[in-house]
Amino acid sequence: MKLHLPPPRSIFALSVAAALAAVSPPGQADTTYFIDESTDFTGNGCQNDDLNTVTATLQTALSSAGWSGSRYCNDQAWPQDFMESCSTNYGSGGLDDYYGDNALFSVYAGHGNKGLLQWGYMRNGVCTVDFSANMRMGSMGGFMSGYAAYITSCTLNTSSLVGEANWQWENQQFGYHNSPWVKDDQPRDFFNGTTGTTNRWSWVNNMEDRPYWFTGDNSPIAVSYGATASECTNIQNTAKLKGQLSTFPRWYYQSGPSCNQGQPPFFYCYYIYDNGGC
Repeated sequence: MKLHLPPPRSIFALSVAAALAAVSPPGQADTTYFIDESTDFTGNGCQNDDLNTVTATLQTALSSAGWSGSRYCNDQAWPQDFMESCSTNYGSGGLDDYYGDNALFSVYAGHGNKGLLQWGYMRNGVCTVDFSANMRMGSMGGFMSGYAAYITSCTLNTSSLVGEANWQWENQQFGYHNSPWVKDDQPRDFFNGTTGTTNRWSWVNNMEDRPYWFTGDNSPIAVSYGATASECTNIQNTAKLKGQLSTFPRWYYQSGPSCNQGQPPFFYCYYIYDNGGC
């Protein structure tokens, strides 16, 4: 049998990929993360405004809490990390089974649009990843992701949830209904806040304000999912990434779609601080 290995980025990248591949099945105490961040959008084939770094202190907080994983930035962060790998139906070259969909908590920080993520460096002719056309996080190839945060503009706009974001098979997705301005430490504060409050409340409370504080300009949204309406509400009202993750195994572990299959029925519910949309 031919051994399928991810393309190397560095010796560190290979060691992280091997470690993540050995993580125990979802539903156990698998506190793993994967982060891609793009801040340099100038002259790399994916032109846009450059951004500040917002996930460095998040990674430190995750590691301090006992989580393991990896973080890639700029030319080391690839669109294919979040592209479905199980077949070419979702675009060629997807590597989510080794990267974005091979950890319990998946994060992308960069630019975005409704149901869309944009990287700063083009790789194999690709700059953007579309949620419906390219992504199947939490299912098919990889199927490890249970919580995903998109620190990007408009990606979880409410008008695109059904047609785009809800193709992902997650417990919860966190993002923005509008174009946010995010301070360097806000993602860290979200994670740390889930010690004593729910993911939903920590996301909307910590991610609403742009610099300076108390402006109320961002529109953060937390979307939860469940096999039943009551399960969706329960996850929204009680799940805490840092405080009691083991109480919430991934509800779809036994029923999530395999390669090229359609999704079983599910319910979703969301909470938003709506300060305007895209």
